[in-house]
Formats: sequence, C-alpha cells, structure tokens
Amino acid sequence: MKYSKYKKRLARNILKNTLDTGSWIFSTIISLGEVTIDSFLNPSYYADLPSGKIEITKNFNIKKVRKNTIRQNINRLRKQGFVKKENNKYLLTLAGEKLAGYILKRKNRLEKKWDRKFRVVIFDIPEEKRKDRDWLRDELYLLNYKQLQKSVFISKYPLTTDLIKDIKRRKIGDFVNYLLVDKVYNNNG
Repeated sequence: MKYSKYKKRLARNILKNTLDTGSWIFSTIISLGEVTIDSFLNPSYYADLPSGKIEITKNFNIKKVRKNTIRQNINRLRKQGFVKKENNKYLLTLAGEKLAGYILKRKNRLEKKWDRKFRVVIFDIPEEKRKDRDWLRDELYLLNYKQLQKSVFISKYPLTTDLIKDIKRRKIGDFVNYLLVDKVYNNNG
C-alpha cells in the first residue's frame, strides 16, 4: 500500500484507538457503510448499534466536535480519495475500501489471543533502500512491535500475510529475519 502522511495517521489513530475527527469519521463510515452529515451530529443514530468492524465511539468525545469540523474532515477524506458522496450520503471509494481492509487486517491481528510466543524482526536494510527500511519500521510500529535496538523489533503479534508479501515485493526479504521466541530475558534478571 502506498503511503501518504494522512493515510499513516488514519491507520495509526484507528489501530491505537487515539481517534481524531478524521479517523473517527473514517471509522464510522467503515462500521456503518454509509453516513450522512446528520449521522455525525446525532450520535443516537448509531449509539445503540452492536459494535461493528471498529468500535467508533470508544476513546472519542463526540460532544466536542462541531459541524464545521466534521465538514472539513469529510472534505479532506474526499480530497485524499477515501470517501465519496452519493445521494447525500458519504461512503468509501475503492481507495478507502483498500485502506479499510488494510486497517482491519491489522486490527484483527492485534485482537487475536496471544499464543505465548514472541516475534522478533531483525533487519539490516542498506542505505539505498532507506524508504523501504522506514516503511518496514512504520509497519512494525502499527503492529505494536517495540524497538529493542535500532533494527531489532519484538512483539506478541505475528506479521500479516500482506506485510510479508510487501516485504518480498519491495525486494528486501534478503535483509529481514523473523524469529519465533518462547522466552525473552532482559539484563535485570
């Protein structure tokens, strides 16, 4: 998936449940399929719905959002190509559906029960592939990997299959190692 700063921010905010207005709007459209401006101004439209693909009101204070802020963020989502307007309703474009699928795959991975094994990713990607190295680091952070050393990351969560395919597609697979570890010991004993 090609990255823009806005895409990264949407994905990060949704996955970390640190929603801003844009990611809240995008999450709502993912969960409900289509919405009107009134849907955002009257939360009772969706407050009683069973939780959908993404819990849209958790960690977000709807009461503080103004109508103008909603309109601005919808327009930003439209300009980025993630949302379109049809018959006074807002819904995802093809690019928006791809981004939603990307986010949902990672969210599903993060919600799976831990199998008590750690995943360690070690990479030594050459400087001429700096963009790919930065991309991989961003992807690992989205999957809640923690940095142990500059190019060593650890997590409870496996890599997604599309991430592994992207590593191969970017031709950096020879520079990336993936370990499955039963125990991790630190210097503190």
